[in-house]
Amino acid sequence: MMGTTVEAAAKPENDTLEKPWIQGLSAVLDLTDRRNNPRLRTTMSCNFKQNRIAFFLPPEMASLQPENLRYMHRIAKKHNCRLIEDRRNVNVQPIIEQRSLDTNAMTLGISMLLKQAGMPGAAPEPSKPHRLHPDNLHIDVAELISMASFAAPTSKRIVLLPNQFIVDVLDNETSPIVGYACKLVTADAVTTLAYFDSAHFRAVGYHAGSQFVMHVFLAGGPLHSPQIWSSPNTISNDNFRFQLFKSTHLGHDFGLMYKTLYLDLDNVAESATKLRSKPKEKAKSTTKSKAKDKAKPKKNKHKAAKAKKKARGKNKGK
Repeated sequence: MMGTTVEAAAKPENDTLEKPWIQGLSAVLDLTDRRNNPRLRTTMSCNFKQNRIAFFLPPEMASLQPENLRYMHRIAKKHNCRLIEDRRNVNVQPIIEQRSLDTNAMTLGISMLLKQAGMPGAAPEPSKPHRLHPDNLHIDVAELISMASFAAPTSKRIVLLPNQFIVDVLDNETSPIVGYACKLVTADAVTTLAYFDSAHFRAVGYHAGSQFVMHVFLAGGPLHSPQIWSSPNTISNDNFRFQLFKSTHLGHDFGLMYKTLYLDLDNVAESATKLRSKPKEKAKSTTKSKAKDKAKPKKNKHKAAKAKKKARGKNKGK
């Protein structure tokens, strides 16, 4: 895949290239407590009600997660959204278990985007079950943002046109997507990072053994000014994660809403192997069949010659 070795991007003569969005995100997160606090993490969904974005919040959020609810009230007020307590009958299993296994447009779009960026073999498929496999590398989302921010200036950079799945998800938004990728070596692991950035689409992911994990950012920002970063269509019709990062500065608690996709790379490796091996197998079988075809006429000629000799001998005897 693109970025399997560390490649420094060519620096422009004048520093006119805009800094990657993820560097700004990482800088704001540096002002917060990045520790993964389960008490400040939740799962919710979104849809449209009366032509307005409606967030469905977990029951009893007011008593169990008051800081998260305060943030949701702030984003609802700023963007004219509705907040609805979700009393629907839902599966209480963790989000990684209850996500639909159906291939949706977002998953297909990300898969094709990785393919466009240079991933070899077939486009990766959604992992089943849709979760991180136990033996694969786990990187917390806040840590991943910091890693991608650090690596972006020296990453390989490529400009891509959005594929049709991404265009559909973004409500026909066709702005080019800038892709960054590099191999990153840390004390704990060696992995390949990928980051995609456009006006309405931002996603960061990493290679985790037999899977590729991708986080798509939907909305977030500091408490005093939360933003919706993607199209309403991207946010709606699926569960997503909401995590709050506490800050010692008043009004600077930082919220982050994102979808996590797990893509299976095993089928990519298998397809690449098949593509390499198929021509050889065909060549072997073709050679064998030709050899058999050549051998058959020789046997027939030999039998015919023997029959002729026998016939001559009989005629002489007569």
